[in-house]
Amino acid sequence: MNIVIIGGGKVGYYLAKTLLSFHHKISMIEMKRETCEKLANELNIPVFHGDATKIDILKNADTSKADIVIAVTGQDEENLIVCQLAKNNFRVRKTIARVNNPKNTNVFLKLGVDIPVSSTAVIADMIEQEVDYAGMKTLTSIKNNKIVVSEIEINKNSPVFNKRVKDIKMPKDCQLVSIIKNEDVMRPGEHLVLLEGDSVIVVSDTENKQHLRALFVGEWKEGQL
Repeated sequence: MNIVIIGGGKVGYYLAKTLLSFHHKISMIEMKRETCEKLANELNIPVFHGDATKIDILKNADTSKADIVIAVTGQDEENLIVCQLAKNNFRVRKTIARVNNPKNTNVFLKLGVDIPVSSTAVIADMIEQEVDYAGMKTLTSIKNNKIVVSEIEINKNSPVFNKRVKDIKMPKDCQLVSIIKNEDVMRPGEHLVLLEGDSVIVVSDTENKQHLRALFVGEWKEGQL
C-alpha cells in the first residue's frame, strides 16, 4: 500500500521502519529540515519538508495516491487537520491519527478520522484486560473501545447465584452470549441455572460495565481484586 506518514519524530520513524519491513511504499512529511535529511538517508524513502496542514505540501507528497495517511505529530490539532485535508481534498480512503490527549478521541471520530489512536487509552485497555476485578475480566473491545466482551465468574456470593437466566434482568444494551459450565460452552437458555464456578460471557457497551459488575459480582469496592 501507499502510505504517507506525517511527523518524523520517534513514533513516525519507527512506524515507517516497521511498515517498510512489510513492503509498503512509504513517504513522509516533516517540519524540520535536518530531520527530513536524516530520515531520507536512513530509511531511503522520499521525505518532504514542510507543514502538512498546507494543501501544497500534501500535494507534493502525492497524497492523492495514498491508500492511508497516518498523522503522528505531537500536536492533536495538526493531526486532525491533516486527516481532514486528506479525506476531503485528496479522497484518501483511510486516515489514522495519533491522539496525545485521550479526551480528544471522540472528537476525532466525529470529525471524520477513521482510526484515532491514543497510547494512553491503549495501555489502559491492556491493563483492563489483564486485571481481574473480583471475577470480572475484559476479554476484548471493539468499535473503538465502545463495545466490550467480558467474562464473569459466578460464586456463591454472586447476586445471580442459583438463579435461572430468565430471572436475570440484564441492563440495557447488554447481551448474555454464552455460559461456560465445566468447560462446556452452552447457550443461555432461559431455564439454565447459574451455579458456582460457571462463567458467563457478556457483550455490553462500555458504560454498562459497572452495572454488569453489580449484577453478576456484587458492588465492587476500591482495593478489591
